[in-house]
Amino acid sequence: MKTPSLTFGVALLAALLLLLPPITAQASMIGTQEVIAEQTLQADRDKVSEFLNRADVEQSLQAMDVPAALARSRVDALTPAETATLAQRIDALPAGGALSGTDFIIILLVALLVVLIL
Repeated sequence: MKTPSLTFGVALLAALLLLLPPITAQASMIGTQEVIAEQTLQADRDKVSEFLNRADVEQSLQAMDVPAALARSRVDALTPAETATLAQRIDALPAGGALSGTDFIIILLVALLVVLIL
């Protein structure tokens, strides 16, 4: 009784395996631009992540009632172009909140106007 059902099972399995389409592997060259773009994207994401992990940034987010976890999840959802733009803006920020020459001149002019008015 077992022999006919075993024979039928093996025959059915062989028939199903023969009907499967062959699976082929495909390989292609990866371009240099693709590798550089991926590395740049990862570096930009790391830079933005490090910026969000700073204590002063976390305090600023809390002051604006934005949870740090929400900010991180939003940054992870950015497109590569948005991430690159944000990373460039981080690089352009003045270190330590230093004033530029233009800012200093504007503050000086406002102070002079206030003194002249009083």
